[in-house]
Amino acid sequence: MFSRRVWLAMPLAFPQHMASGSSLPHPTAAQRVKPGPGQLSVWEAPFTRPPSVRDVRGKHVVLRVGEDGPVILESTNGVQICETSHPPTWYFPQEDIRMGHLRRIGGATMCEFKGRATYFDIMAEPDGASNPAARALVPQGAWTYDRTDTTPIEGRVAFYLRPPLVAHVDGERAAPQEGDFYGGWITSDVVGPFKGGTGTRFW
Repeated sequence: MFSRRVWLAMPLAFPQHMASGSSLPHPTAAQRVKPGPGQLSVWEAPFTRPPSVRDVRGKHVVLRVGEDGPVILESTNGVQICETSHPPTWYFPQEDIRMGHLRRIGGATMCEFKGRATYFDIMAEPDGASNPAARALVPQGAWTYDRTDTTPIEGRVAFYLRPPLVAHVDGERAAPQEGDFYGGWITSDVVGPFKGGTGTRFW
């Protein structure tokens, strides 16, 4: 079972996910990384299926274009979706996001837990969302659930960490979840192995 299945796929594209290869078995207990002090394993609660919501408000998150480029979001109001095998996915309120950098696109995916997700291109310029001629800096780089039973994330926006986007959480640079379909962020407080690579589609 996986978090989001492609539905009305065009113009959305997840080529790595759709051609993810064979199905690896779930990691055994011996293959899972043992969490140290202050760490959580994505194979133990609060990482569950159906996923849980983790309130991490107070953590300072900055997402920008490159190390020193324009800030896309700055927030201490993030919440995480924590699902078995996945690094947490962060969702942020729109008031903490420079929404002029986001342009809604067609197509959607459907999650069996959260419902219908719609997507945004991330634009280089702050007025890019309203400029029909502007080219996307990160196509299909963010998504939202406009209506969902998972109410703490309703209307919030999540971001893929695709180049040239750079995210820092309390000063630590976050790494992207492997693959092109899931949008988890990896920081030092979570340990895997993580879903996303070849063969892990059904973890």
